Amino acid sequence: MQNSSEKIFIVKPEYSARKVSSGAVDVLSTPMMIAFMEDVSFNLAKNVTKEGETTVGIHVDVKHLNPVPIGAEIKVRSELIKIDGKRLVFSVEAYWRNTKIGEGIHERYIVNENEFMKKIQNLQ
Repeated sequence: MQNSSEKIFIVKPEYSARKVSSGAVDVLSTPMMIAFMEDVSFNLAKNVTKEGETTVGIHVDVKHLNPVPIGAEIKVRSELIKIDGKRLVFSVEAYWRNTKIGEGIHERYIVNENEFMKKIQNLQ
C-alpha cells in the first residue's frame, strides 16, 4: 500500500488571501494551502477505502510558515501515519522551492457514501 503522495499546485490569483477573504495581500491563502493538503490526503486515502466508501475531513491542525507569491509552483506532500479503525491520520507538508511553507496534521474518516448522504437528507 502506498502511504505517501505528492502533488504540484500553481498558486493562481483566485487562491490569494485577498480573494478568499482571509487577508489583504496577494499571496497564497492559508485556507487554500489547507485545501491542497486535503486534496492530496483525500486521494491518498483512496488506497485504503473499499467500493462504496469515501473519506471526509474531520480535523486540521496546520501551521502556515512562509508566504508564497501568485504564480509560484508549490509541492504538497501527505503521508498516512496512522489508521485507527475508520480514522486516518496524515502528516502534511507544503514547499515552495526548498522552503517549507506549511506543515501539520490532517485527519479523515471513512464513511459509506450512500449512508452519509442519507444522513444529510434526513437532517434537512
